[in-house]
Amino acid sequence: MRIGFFGGCFNPPTKIHTDLAKKILISYGLDKVYFVPVGDYYSKEGLIEADHRAKMLNLAVEDDPKIEVERIAVNSKDVLYAIDTFELIQEKYKYDELFFIMGSDNFRTMPIWKRYERLISDYNIIVIERQRKELRANNRDNVFEYIPERVYDIDSTKIREMIQDDNPEAKEYLDEKVYNYIREHNLYKERDSYED
Repeated sequence: MRIGFFGGCFNPPTKIHTDLAKKILISYGLDKVYFVPVGDYYSKEGLIEADHRAKMLNLAVEDDPKIEVERIAVNSKDVLYAIDTFELIQEKYKYDELFFIMGSDNFRTMPIWKRYERLISDYNIIVIERQRKELRANNRDNVFEYIPERVYDIDSTKIREMIQDDNPEAKEYLDEKVYNYIREHNLYKERDSYED
């Protein structure tokens, strides 16, 4: 099978995330896409517990059999760098053709990541290009640039601020089940200050 692994914080998971996963699945002839939320070891201000983020992702994709959630990073008791997560996934899905999906902002910081050379040479990477800038290493056969038809002028930080302010516009960007889960568990009530 051809499988995509879409890593990120998903804090919270939005309709934009799920829409991108569906379009990438079709564009690259993938059989399945797994969201791979980072675990609790990942340190970012305002990042809620990994279990909540994984559960919200499950709610967001439960009606689509081709999109699921992989809890390999959520369940890890160790600090995982990208290369560690990639290797764990590669071992678990060793008979499949794998593609790792990431935003262009993350891709551009990869040269400072642990074991960057192995990451960039040994794995298929689909880069979501939102800024319309030329990719580093875009001449490699294993790096694929995906340019969305529509670029959304909103990110998870702004959506969290809407939730914190009880702004009903937040509903536009969230699956109804995700929105209800956030309200039920009283999530994102403290303002944070980072971009993601």
